[in-house]
Amino acid sequence: MKRSLPRTAFALAFISLAGVLLGSAGDTAPAAAQSAPADNPTRGAYERYAVASDHPLASNAGLEVLRAGGNAADAAAATMLALGVVNPQSSGMGGGGFAVYYDAESGTTTFLDFREAAPAAATPDMFADNEPTDELGGRPSQVGGLASGVPGEPAGIAELVRRFGQKPLRVAAAPAVRLAREGFDAQEALAGASVYAVEHLRRDPAMRRWLAEGAEGITVGQRIRRPELARTLAAFGRGGHDAIYRGRIAREIVRANNSHGGNMTLEDLASYRVIERPPLSVEALGFRWVTAPAPSAGGYGMLASLALLDRWIPEGRRQEGGAPLMHALAESWKGPFWDRASYFGDPSFVDVPTDALLTNERIDRRAAVYRRQVATPAGLYAMPLPDHPAAAPTPPEEHGTSHLSVIDEAGNVAAITTTVNLYFGARYTAAGMVMNDEMDDFASAVGVANAFGLPGGAPNLPGPGHRPVSSMTPTIVFDAEGPVLAIGASGGSRIVTATEQVAWHTLVRGLDPYDALNHPRVHHQGFPNVLRTEETNPQGDQVLTALDARGHPRETARHSAVVQLIRVNRGEGPRLIAVSDPRKGGRPAGE
Repeated sequence: MKRSLPRTAFALAFISLAGVLLGSAGDTAPAAAQSAPADNPTRGAYERYAVASDHPLASNAGLEVLRAGGNAADAAAATMLALGVVNPQSSGMGGGGFAVYYDAESGTTTFLDFREAAPAAATPDMFADNEPTDELGGRPSQVGGLASGVPGEPAGIAELVRRFGQKPLRVAAAPAVRLAREGFDAQEALAGASVYAVEHLRRDPAMRRWLAEGAEGITVGQRIRRPELARTLAAFGRGGHDAIYRGRIAREIVRANNSHGGNMTLEDLASYRVIERPPLSVEALGFRWVTAPAPSAGGYGMLASLALLDRWIPEGRRQEGGAPLMHALAESWKGPFWDRASYFGDPSFVDVPTDALLTNERIDRRAAVYRRQVATPAGLYAMPLPDHPAAAPTPPEEHGTSHLSVIDEAGNVAAITTTVNLYFGARYTAAGMVMNDEMDDFASAVGVANAFGLPGGAPNLPGPGHRPVSSMTPTIVFDAEGPVLAIGASGGSRIVTATEQVAWHTLVRGLDPYDALNHPRVHHQGFPNVLRTEETNPQGDQVLTALDARGHPRETARHSAVVQLIRVNRGEGPRLIAVSDPRKGGRPAGE
């Protein structure tokens, strides 16, 4: 699904230059550089291959498989499986996700949808009364069996390796089996999440063993072993897809789900399939951006925003930062988030009008709403489609999720995002796997928001086999010579905005990937009408004052999404620059 979004005509560019877009030169100066120290562990420079993930042990698992002769698909599989062991609050075999994979030999890019699917018993009104059902405040769409969709990650990994890998699946599984069996030392991300969910963890036999007697959570450095998961991973390495979706482990998944009030069946598991969909592809800002299509709204949101920035920011001003760029970014997200709430669902069951949403005429009309010095109400960017009734919006956030990027020696590229949704998913395990609570990403009712503020649009109501709308935005960017960036993030609605900002700073402004990743970020999702800035990496006072003057209601969040990227270097120096986001303690690996 490749589109060309040409820049606006010279007349519109001239208007922009005359003052429709940017403020005075005083607040457009580029941000100060934050060059990475030579020994910075979150940035790596490599010649042969690289892995960037949000845990050093997971990146090392991918590196181990690359050194053993595996390619990017094998290494991505190993990294995903290891992430599920060491960061069970974020992802794992009980979850699902999306993969964008570039095969260097054929020159083709493939998108694999291994998102969780609703069981056959799901109904549109199953969460209409989504009130807490236990003394801990757990809602049916978030905690317990009804919260879990049929997991897709095992099928996704098996399919990725089957189609593109060079090694048997057991090679990719081996590092994760070892980590689960021998144990690992908990990092701050896992420890912090465990405090948030500790009362539910105490109720699950497998997760309870992670907690010391009387402890209020896992402690940093604590040794965690996961023997049940080690056995499941080993079986998966030997038997692939069928080891999880049929037989003993499938029966254990159904038993655990049903004992927690769910309605998943053996047939739900046996019928699960990975879906290949045409990736979303757009030419913008001198690059080709290839990303996730529906049921992700993240890829569309990023590309729709870039199309506006391509029109709003003259080519000669694109290396500048400061308040004008932050303002333009915030304004560019309001319309796409409205589209997400109104039109997105599972394209296997509903018509997602991506082509109509991305027409040049519609983007031009949306672009004309923009004012360089004034924050515009989100509703003015709506641009409803006459032939597609729009749902009433109200928007997002997210706690779990992991992203990884891999580039191998042959030039194959993997950008993969996977999740169990909220911290520790539905807060129960099956065969050692933390089971997802992805059903909460459906709308509980039209106009009602989920845990992340995601709006309840009719296209995203639950139904048998449906896959919920996502923010995940795994992306590969190409220049004239080939892949130049593999990027993505974890963090709910912030995935879209953080991925785009880091990519913009890297490719458009030309910052070092470390500086791009650590550049202060903003986030706006239209509804509520609030511009969010980071506490951990704040904007400068001058930028904040200028944003306030433009009329942006503002609040701070602890931090933005967690981004992982690998940049292909076309000039002198190392071929690959890999950076892992310090917000979650990740480190890249490679050589």
